[in-house]
Amino acid sequence: MTNRDLLGRILMSVGTAMAAFIPLLVDLSPTHVLNAAWPAHARLHEVWLLATGAMVSLVALYFIWFYQDSRAFGIALASVLMSCVLGGFFVAAATASLYGGILVDPVTAPMMPNQDMAMGIPLNLFAFGLAFILVMIGTALARGAARAPAAGSI
Repeated sequence: MTNRDLLGRILMSVGTAMAAFIPLLVDLSPTHVLNAAWPAHARLHEVWLLATGAMVSLVALYFIWFYQDSRAFGIALASVLMSCVLGGFFVAAATASLYGGILVDPVTAPMMPNQDMAMGIPLNLFAFGLAFILVMIGTALARGAARAPAAGSI
């Protein structure tokens, strides 16, 4: 494993862990799943989404670190999986006006660090944007290293 491959896998893993665990930490709380104002059926869907995102992220981590048949395939599949997990958030954010959704809930924002904002950006958009960037940069580094010929080969 080259330094480039290692750095790529680490960056992918950080972005993947952010996508897996930040939602669990934030959403299994009184601001979301445990919010008495939420309908019971909405809570079920949220827990389903959280479980799916976390499990897909764990599968991606397996492909980043442990899939041995083809390192390039493992990296590519992990990248596709995480693009689906994170891309789903961006689709929801981009289409929020169509279904009455919002990125920052004014009722629960005071319960969140920095009023649910980071540098003037909704915290969820900031965190998942950063996670996506890390996964993509990591993918480029790791895939490039996986495709490069071994030292001394022609």
